[in-house]
Amino acid sequence: MVKWLLRILVLIIIVLGAVLLVRDDPGFVLVKYHDYAVETSLAFGIVALILTVSVIHFALRILRGVWRLPNSMKQHSQNRRFGKSRKLLNQGLIDLAEGRFAQAEVNLVKMVEYSESPLLHYLAAARAAQLQGKHDARDSYLKAAHEARPEAEIAIGVTQAELQLAHQQNEQSLATLNHLRGIAPRHDYILMLLARVYTELEDWPALVELLPEIRKKKMFKESRLKGMEYKGYKGYLKEAAAKSDKPALEKAWNNIPGSLQSDPELIIYYVGLLNQRDFVAHHVEQLVVRALNRQWDDRLVEIYGLYRAGNANEQLKQAEKWLADYDQNEYLLLALGRICIRAKLWGKAQGYLEASIGVNPLPATCLALAELFNDHLQQPDKAAKCYQQGLEFCVSDKV
Repeated sequence: MVKWLLRILVLIIIVLGAVLLVRDDPGFVLVKYHDYAVETSLAFGIVALILTVSVIHFALRILRGVWRLPNSMKQHSQNRRFGKSRKLLNQGLIDLAEGRFAQAEVNLVKMVEYSESPLLHYLAAARAAQLQGKHDARDSYLKAAHEARPEAEIAIGVTQAELQLAHQQNEQSLATLNHLRGIAPRHDYILMLLARVYTELEDWPALVELLPEIRKKKMFKESRLKGMEYKGYKGYLKEAAAKSDKPALEKAWNNIPGSLQSDPELIIYYVGLLNQRDFVAHHVEQLVVRALNRQWDDRLVEIYGLYRAGNANEQLKQAEKWLADYDQNEYLLLALGRICIRAKLWGKAQGYLEASIGVNPLPATCLALAELFNDHLQQPDKAAKCYQQGLEFCVSDKV
């Protein structure tokens, strides 16, 4: 409306200007065609010309509008459908977030053919179907998403892998992720999902292969990453130990990153596997010693006391070096007592074990002392007393 008013105002100004221009000399205009002639003043001619041009201009605009009317109506109708489709997408996402999964699915797929972004409709509908347990419908929506936007293969594949993993379809999820990794080998989220799948499948060698890259890229929080590393490397070592082959277990340990070979948690687990199978690995003693010299750990020193070194007397000398700083540590005293038993130093063993009980009576210490009295010192009465004392400590700890 404002445009029209401005145009009329401009037209009036032009006409008035033309009239004022020819006010002093009206002149004349002669138009002749065959036997017809029209003569008028210049001012009237200018006004008539302007009006004629204006009428022709507006007539052409009206004709163009009439010509375009079907397309305009079609475009208007299409825009209305696009708008309604957008509203349904928004409502469907809200329903999905609020847990109304069936309603979300209906809204998301309704009028999807008029959507400017059908991929979003289908991916969200696949999630809604999954949450209703409709896995065939989920797969249909994912297929439709691929048909709608084949170039979005990564987005569709990641969604598919997530949904398969959530439904415990681990093998299918693994197949999907391996395909995606072939397309995008450096995609961080695909790597994270692969780590989750390998953990679910307990495929420890495959997980161990990914862990260094995951740590390098800092994909998880440190606490979660540490837990994943413990789980992965322990499972990897356990699989190797199950072969009852010492070289296989040692090779598995050597494949663990050097920064983790000084971790008390993994060292304890590794030594425990060696002890279970009576494997003697000469590098283990130095491994434990280096770890304890770097950072003291009661569990590690207890493992050191249980470890059957090739030379018990040399092992004893090493353990006694720690007495300067930890002479009141009950776990070190227990370890010394156990090493002395293996070195057949019965009196010294008794002294260390009794000192450990004096600091803090542990059931394991009472058991070791009882076995010393019974098996080597031939003092069954004292052995029985230690057995009883250890049992009492066990019961009191549980209570």
